[in-house]
Amino acid sequence: MKRFATLVVLAACAGGLATGCHREEALRHYGTGYLHLEAGRLEEAIRQFESAIELDDDLALAYVGLGDAYREKGDYEQAIDPYRSAVAEEPREYTFHYRLGRVYQALQRDTKAAGTYEDVVALNPDYVPARVNLGVVYFRLGDLDHAEGHSRRATELDPSHAFAWSNLGAVYDAQGSMHRAVSAYRKSIALDADQPPVHVNLGTAYLKQGRFDEALEELKKAAELDPRDPVVRKRLAYVYSKKKRYGAAIEQLQPILSDDPGAWEVRNTLAAIYMVLYLRHPDQDRLRQSALEEWHKSLEANPDQPPIRRQVKQWARPVAPEKAGPAAEGEEAAKPAAEKKPPEKETPEKPEKKPPAKPAAEKKPEAEKKPAPKPPPAKKAEPEKKPPAKPEPKAEKPPAEKPPAPKAEHEKKPPAKPEPKKSGEKPEKKPDASPDKGKEGKAKPELKIPKNILGKEEPEKDEGSENLFLNPEAFGGGKGDEKKKDSSEP
Repeated sequence: MKRFATLVVLAACAGGLATGCHREEALRHYGTGYLHLEAGRLEEAIRQFESAIELDDDLALAYVGLGDAYREKGDYEQAIDPYRSAVAEEPREYTFHYRLGRVYQALQRDTKAAGTYEDVVALNPDYVPARVNLGVVYFRLGDLDHAEGHSRRATELDPSHAFAWSNLGAVYDAQGSMHRAVSAYRKSIALDADQPPVHVNLGTAYLKQGRFDEALEELKKAAELDPRDPVVRKRLAYVYSKKKRYGAAIEQLQPILSDDPGAWEVRNTLAAIYMVLYLRHPDQDRLRQSALEEWHKSLEANPDQPPIRRQVKQWARPVAPEKAGPAAEGEEAAKPAAEKKPPEKETPEKPEKKPPAKPAAEKKPEAEKKPAPKPPPAKKAEPEKKPPAKPEPKAEKPPAEKPPAPKAEHEKKPPAKPEPKKSGEKPEKKPDASPDKGKEGKAKPELKIPKNILGKEEPEKDEGSENLFLNPEAFGGGKGDEKKKDSSEP
């Protein structure tokens, strides 16, 4: 009997030792797996973690390691189940919940991500990374109130968290509170100046406020940090166009098309700039042809653009320089218009005054007959009667009598002189005639720049990103974000 009891005890001890050996072996595979993970040998890391789970399927750390390996590999779907298993094994460990939330966020399953992050802050209300990412997912869900609350709480818990400030700035930006947005962006940059997306956000905020010089400075800093970012180049092109520096704007847009020939929105903007330059210089038809070329390529990339088709039809032919003058507001085009306008005004406005002025200059005898009936010559005839009363002293006044004749001639000459004055008055009427002629010719409506030729909304639509004002590193959702880390600590 004693012998049998001893055998049972020995068997139980052997089973316990076996279990302990399995746990120890599983931990060894787990540790080896993390060494491979840190070295970037992801496939070997996955194999080691799976071996650990086979030896001990209750080892939560092995599930977490397997999820981390799949996440680093970019296979977010495969990472979900290991993280769920880890949460099931250790439901009170908030970092496991946080890892699962990051995978949902990367897959843009924002509703599930928000719920998972809420579990994190329920377990640890002061965990800043979860607060930061809650602001992100609520922003993408359109819940700006919750986004603001969590982002602001993150800045209160950690005032030195640069991403928390940039995210809060993005929320204020979306709410239309531009002054608070600018303040938050500037705090983020003060903490970390090497953030191209935040410089873009701040530059865009200045742009919305009409502060073009400050916007240009911020966008230039973003371009220095990330010269090939198309978003930065588009913003710079827009600011240059607003400052009428069209050549600089074209220089920013052309490299984008070299990298992405199918960027049809960029081609539309470039064509619009060419047309603005053409309207300013209608004698340079190559500008119009360049605009048409860009529009045609845009339609090849995206045929469903009725407004662009109308533009192509409208500007298919060059505009006559005479008509282009008023719309282009160029001095050279305005001069020929002014030269042709005076003859039209001479005929309708003063046809009667000009013909009499010409005969008055040619027929001076008729003009002499007119002053004869006038009183001045009658009065001058009286002194001619006085000489008989005093013949001796006034005998020498025939020259005095002759001066009145030349005086009359001088009086007749002034009416001839007013004619040049009238001719001098005509140039004064010419500038007045040019705008009137422009209105009668109706050249302006034909050459009026279409409202959307540059388009105020283009800077918000040109990059085709839903997260225009978001910091790609902090918010995700932008192209190439899979290569960037989240705004929070791992």
